[in-house]
Amino acid sequence: MVMERLDVRGLPHPERPPLVMKKLQEHGELELIVEVEPKPLMAMLREKGYVCESRFDGEKWIVRIRRA
Repeated sequence: MVMERLDVRGLPHPERPPLVMKKLQEHGELELIVEVEPKPLMAMLREKGYVCESRFDGEKWIVRIRRA
């Protein structure tokens, strides 16, 4: 199964967390593409029981999110 991918680069920051939560509720896991490592978002998700793994590929941050 391919993990759902969500690229939020270019979206206003306030719109990102609700969209991420919606996609997580729909798919259970997500690969998030962002321009900077989203430490506050990752902390919020960890508090909600998700595991977040981030890496920088030289151009963008890729954050894999799934239920713990």
